[in-house]
Amino acid sequence: MEKKARNNIKASRSLIKNGFYDSSVSRAYYAVYLAAWHYLKAMNIHPPQKAPKGGYYWPHHKLPEILCDEYGCIGPEQMEKLEVIYSRRIKADYAIDNIEKEEAQNSLSIASNFIAFLLDKRGKVE
Repeated sequence: MEKKARNNIKASRSLIKNGFYDSSVSRAYYAVYLAAWHYLKAMNIHPPQKAPKGGYYWPHHKLPEILCDEYGCIGPEQMEKLEVIYSRRIKADYAIDNIEKEEAQNSLSIASNFIAFLLDKRGKVE
């Protein structure tokens, strides 16, 4: 999951440069989702949710609470930031409205901070 997380953050950066803001936000969110998965797995914590066609996954809508309230990996402010990029991902993938450049840049910034914290074990999510 770590390599996929890093590739998704790189893709998000590239997509912004090329004006694909919806896709950039989606990749930024998935970078954090995959980094969180990797982080939890390193603590021997595995997803509880079984997918209909096999395998397991972390429920997207519950991930901020899981990381904050259930395992204490992040604080309430970081949980809010994760909820912001998750809601933007929903907007980017399913809503008629487009993501603005500023939203994409902010999402990439938030995701980059999560990557630094979850994968590189440095800093904090700002």
